[in-house]
Amino acid sequence: MSVVLETTRGPVVLCPEQAGDAEFLYGLFRSHMVPDLAGLGLDEAALERLVRMQFLAQTNGYRAQFPGARFDIVHFADVPVGRLIVDASTEAACVVDFALLPDRQGGGLGTAILARVLDGFTVVRCKVLWNNTVSLRMCQRLGFVQVGGELPFLQLEWRRVDPA
Repeated sequence: MSVVLETTRGPVVLCPEQAGDAEFLYGLFRSHMVPDLAGLGLDEAALERLVRMQFLAQTNGYRAQFPGARFDIVHFADVPVGRLIVDASTEAACVVDFALLPDRQGGGLGTAILARVLDGFTVVRCKVLWNNTVSLRMCQRLGFVQVGGELPFLQLEWRRVDPA
């Protein structure tokens, strides 16, 4: 079932992933991985094989590790712009993955979406790569604090603050 989030940037619709979303999900993953791997000096075919292998490993890993999670495609203005995976099957919800297409980043959309997602929980945790400064800043703006981690990841936690 789709969920509409009224955000400060406008309505966002979270639609459960379907088999037909595989191409979009691969393109989203690729858009983030290719810049990171460009320095390896691989030819295009080898780079494509590596990215495809990592995509399949991530996809299968998330499905195995978080079987109760909600896997959504993020739609903004009726266009798919990202992915959000949230596992609410434990005491503290876990943002497993949240990614937007590069051309949708930096304008506050990600912060607006995550802020609305947080509304539904008391405690939320996530892991962020230690050098992902953009995601770390977004999480800080929303009130996440570092509670641990094992490199290369930092463990962050957000807790609802009830006004006294």
